[in-house]
Amino acid sequence: MAFSYLVDMRKWVSIVFVIMLLALCIIAYLYSISLRYAGIIEGRMSLKMAENDFLEHGYVTNYASRFQQVWLATNVVSIEGTQYQCFIATVNDLFRGEGTLAMTTNHVFIWLDNKRPPKIIDSNYRPPLFPPRF
Repeated sequence: MAFSYLVDMRKWVSIVFVIMLLALCIIAYLYSISLRYAGIIEGRMSLKMAENDFLEHGYVTNYASRFQQVWLATNVVSIEGTQYQCFIATVNDLFRGEGTLAMTTNHVFIWLDNKRPPKIIDSNYRPPLFPPRF
């Protein structure tokens, strides 16, 4: 009788452990998606600040950040038949080397992926739950 109780207890402990492990994996995955979204928000904010610096001073400032770099860009990209002239671009650590976020003079944000075609990032952008990349 005691042995049966011990086996049942081990089974329940194992089930609880597996459930907790799965919950931890789900939380870690959702955290990576939120970091991706935070990178886009931070990038958009940095590009707007860089534009203000450029309009005010004639150059862009990186604010001594080792996590993010901003520069003037001259890329011309075509998205769905429309050409866009990039004005300022940024890279930050949250992008994990997967691409660059650029802004046009009309405040259109464009994701320049290292492996996929460029993509417009509008104000309603949310990273997909199962993204191949940004």
